[in-house]
Amino acid sequence: MKGAKVGLERIRKVLLKDKTGTREDVGAVLKSDAYDLLDNYFEVEPQSVSASVEVDEMGYYEVRITARAYRVRGIGRGG
Repeated sequence: MKGAKVGLERIRKVLLKDKTGTREDVGAVLKSDAYDLLDNYFEVEPQSVSASVEVDEMGYYEVRITARAYRVRGIGRGG
């Protein structure tokens, strides 16, 4: 859980800084952290990882993270 706490602290710092470009910065932090997490379980194509943060009309954050992986670590290729 140490990694999760570090990730939350990184996001908190980004959100508290200057508001200009905040969503892009949070997306970059999420992309990096998502890759690190997923790479523990899957063989992930690094260039395939993407993350975005948008705010909807109700003020809720919509967070999207996608990645392509070709193998679960410790298991053969595919499903």
